[in-house]
Amino acid sequence: MTNKNNKMISSLFHERKKFIVIGLTGRTGSGCTTAATILETEAPTFPKPEETKYKNNPFFSSLDSKRYEIASKYIRENHHPFISIKVSDLISAYILNLNTKQIIDFIKPQTPDISRSKIEETIKKGSFSNSYLKKGTLQDISKKILDHSNQENLTEKEMNKFFSFMKLIRKFTSDFKSELRAINNELYIKVYQAAGNSIRKLGKVQADYESQEFEPESVLHLPESINRSIKIIRKIREDRAFIVIDAIRNPYEARYFKDRYSAFYLVSINAPNEDRKSYLQNEHKYTVDEFDELEKRESGKTKISDADFISQNVKRCIEISDIHIFNPRNEIENNNVLKSQIAWYLALMQHPGLISPTSLERVMQIAYTAKVNSGCISRQVGAAITDKDYSIKAVGWNDVAKGQVPCNLRSLQGLENNFDEITYSAYERNNKKFRSAAKEQLLRIIDQPEVEGKNLSYCFKDIKNSIDDQGNQVHTRSLHAEENAFLQLAKYGSSGIEGGKLFTTASPCELCAKKAYQLGVKDIVYIDPYPGIAMDHIISIGENPPNLVQFRGAVGKGYHSLYEPTISYKDELNYLKS
Repeated sequence: MTNKNNKMISSLFHERKKFIVIGLTGRTGSGCTTAATILETEAPTFPKPEETKYKNNPFFSSLDSKRYEIASKYIRENHHPFISIKVSDLISAYILNLNTKQIIDFIKPQTPDISRSKIEETIKKGSFSNSYLKKGTLQDISKKILDHSNQENLTEKEMNKFFSFMKLIRKFTSDFKSELRAINNELYIKVYQAAGNSIRKLGKVQADYESQEFEPESVLHLPESINRSIKIIRKIREDRAFIVIDAIRNPYEARYFKDRYSAFYLVSINAPNEDRKSYLQNEHKYTVDEFDELEKRESGKTKISDADFISQNVKRCIEISDIHIFNPRNEIENNNVLKSQIAWYLALMQHPGLISPTSLERVMQIAYTAKVNSGCISRQVGAAITDKDYSIKAVGWNDVAKGQVPCNLRSLQGLENNFDEITYSAYERNNKKFRSAAKEQLLRIIDQPEVEGKNLSYCFKDIKNSIDDQGNQVHTRSLHAEENAFLQLAKYGSSGIEGGKLFTTASPCELCAKKAYQLGVKDIVYIDPYPGIAMDHIISIGENPPNLVQFRGAVGKGYHSLYEPTISYKDELNYLKS
């Protein structure tokens, strides 16, 4: 009877133990590659609770320490190495489709101060011109992965050579990286980021991609190539295919995998900014200007056309991540904090509900859930306020004041034809410049075929600022989520929250940071890793500054997927006993 029950329990978790895909995301220097290396390791040494410290304090304390003991014990006995698909390697495959002139033409604009002859000399002598991947079976494998019009499966010979292909293309990427960095320290990152942009715009690497017409179907060309690799690995490793993608830096690519695989988890690796900056400056010789330029490119703040679709936007990828992992890089060789969190979530991926959530996760999940109440058409943010013991005192989301109509329930058509005093303000109903600008916006969109019955909402702030030619935040109709939560305390009465905590799915702006400071909040826990000047200008000064804490844990869909048990643990144990 016991064997039969064991088989039944095993079958319930069968798919979890057969196929998992982890997509890593994070800013350059945060540790995505380090995390991928740990996942690839045959038998990683996951640390004991007492070996996991941050700034000389235990990383896990109280009940979290016991949770970690259970999770780490489970994964030590059930760990299986992941197969790593590096996005940079796939980009290399696209690059290797070019001839010598084409690759030189592509590299030259990324480093205008370097002579073409120096680039040409490096390319002709280097790994690009001498790569085995440009010939024979390995080239055939590459073509079948990258040519989406070709629906042929790999032959038996190609299947047998697939892992050799992956190994050699990784070596090419490493060698090519060194050669580009010898020309210019930041050239490798610039070339590969530009190549990614070109692939998302045209489906290939092309020197003049910025001036070419955007081909919308190319947005998902790169993840489709990655997906083809995943399918090949699943065929080769029918018994178990654990795959890690290093690293996803475009939110549409992340959505592609979220929509296709229930076993996909987007995991953000977040390093403290000072640690990450120090690492890039010491290990990769980044200058201050190079670091600042990298920040702009990875946060989606680029001037290229169609940037929302084709460029990197790590900021947005982190916002939509299922799991957030904190990776201090203050000790280069010490990865125990990173390893311990990887162990925690690997255990839950294979056995959901093995342990319960942390207090950080429980409260942030409430803030995360609250944000969908927002009627803001720009960005939804949620917030929760607790006392020092994580007891929730207020919840808020960014939205208009109670009694007003949220932006997503108003429309340009309504503004044009409906003079409802409750829905549209006197300014909107009577100001000629505003009404003219709104009508112009309506005319630009109303006849688009993609409208298909959609409510054509509008942002008052954007239209007002376009008239004034300013970027003023004062004109927003919505209260911020943190502000709204603070006002709930005053509106409905509450004990003081001095020494308490503010949880927010974004990082607080300067105004909300000041209010948190005034209320005596001790910790501000946030997801968004770009706190702007609030940290440097507001939070870091004075006699009693709050701590700015990067959230770590599972949230959103990931929270439910990992912590909801497949079968109650009591029943599972009872079946195993009977």
